[in-house]
Amino acid sequence: MDLGLRGKVFLVTGGTRGIGLATTRTLLEEGADVLVAARTAHSIERARAELAEHPRADFVQVDLRAPEGGRRAVTAAVERFGPLDGVVNNASGFSIDHGHPDRAAWLELFELKVLGYEAVIQAALEHLRDGGSIVSISGIASMRYWPLSPHVSAVNSAVEALTRHYAAALVGRRIRVNTVVPGTTATDRYEGRVERARAQGGVDAETARKLIDSTVPLGRPVDPTEIAATIVYLSSRLSASTTGATVVVDGGAVVVPDSALPSAGSR
Repeated sequence: MDLGLRGKVFLVTGGTRGIGLATTRTLLEEGADVLVAARTAHSIERARAELAEHPRADFVQVDLRAPEGGRRAVTAAVERFGPLDGVVNNASGFSIDHGHPDRAAWLELFELKVLGYEAVIQAALEHLRDGGSIVSISGIASMRYWPLSPHVSAVNSAVEALTRHYAAALVGRRIRVNTVVPGTTATDRYEGRVERARAQGGVDAETARKLIDSTVPLGRPVDPTEIAATIVYLSSRLSASTTGATVVVDGGAVVVPDSALPSAGSR
């Protein structure tokens, strides 16, 4: 199936690991040119090595919490590849399961995922072709209780509200704006949760993994490539009539109550 992305230009923030890296790779495999924005030089070099077979990928080191971070990322993309056809807001970073978040944790996440996403969108609108797309990534903490994470719930809800605003504001330019909501996904963060569960519960890694996976109704974490496929679909001509949508990819975690889940031992 041809998604019509060959020769299209995309900016992907947070595109060097997990969902972002899978999205970058999928866009490249569809023939797009991709500028990846990331916070650290180390993550960029690691991703550059993983994507070495794709010459149409380039990178810029930028902190989207900085006031000019969004504009720097967009400028780098336009200077390297020309006008944009799509933007993927995926930059993220927060700590959970370590006690109630303090004010600094709230501000850091808000600056990154709300002010940062907003700055990227505002800068991109000057260079985004009519008929283009914007996809932002939130998380299921906006839709269900997530222990010790009120900041994550609030900020992801704000991301989804931002999407609805721009979906309405940009219909005149036929720019589609959507949110993808991942559930528990097999990324480095998932492995961190496994390690914490192992240490806190005094169990081995396999048991800790089963405990976490038992919270997902379909019985396993979402693969990053599944999230990437959803993002790329929403960025393609196949979703030309989809805007303002919140698309959940979570293995059923939002719709199935915890009380309805089988125990880890029964799987």
